[in-house]
Amino acid sequence: MIWQIIAIPLISAGIGYMTNVVAIRLLFWPKKPIRIMFFEIYGLLPKRQAEIAAQLGQLVEEQLLSIDDLFDRIDTPETYSRLSSELSHIVRGKLYALLPRIIPGKVSALIVDNLDRILQQEAPAIFKQLLTTGRDYLNEEVQIKQIVENRVMALDLDELEMMIRGVSGTEIRFIELLGGILGFIIGLVQLFIISLTT
Repeated sequence: MIWQIIAIPLISAGIGYMTNVVAIRLLFWPKKPIRIMFFEIYGLLPKRQAEIAAQLGQLVEEQLLSIDDLFDRIDTPETYSRLSSELSHIVRGKLYALLPRIIPGKVSALIVDNLDRILQQEAPAIFKQLLTTGRDYLNEEVQIKQIVENRVMALDLDELEMMIRGVSGTEIRFIELLGGILGFIIGLVQLFIISLTT
């Protein structure tokens, strides 16, 4: 009787723990289908990698990051000001290098300053137009969904498994242990039921 009291909860805990370990393992393994009589065993991740990749791509594009989100982030006066300053710096350097040496320094400086002033005034509007054109073009030509989907599909299944285990290793371990705890509790309930019937 004492062995029953000890064995039933421990065996139930072991069964619960091993069941969860096997269930989690079956998420990733087998990588290729294995046929056992009338059944085919195939890991969830390998079997549905394409579907997971497509849904992840759609989730990223619709909920997390879109081309419009990126452009909204850079469509600011600060961006235009910074780009204008950088362009001004580049143009000044090029003009000084290109203007013939026979033009006196003051005339050369006057030309560069006037062109720079015009550039500073016009550059923000030009950059805004370029940004609008770029946004339209990229919205038509670039699909974040497809990029994410291709990246996930390009991942080796071992890499994907390591990535998932790296991110959720603690939670996976907890699920395995929880199987043991629940198994132990079920074993205690079984003992209680056995004690009521005897």
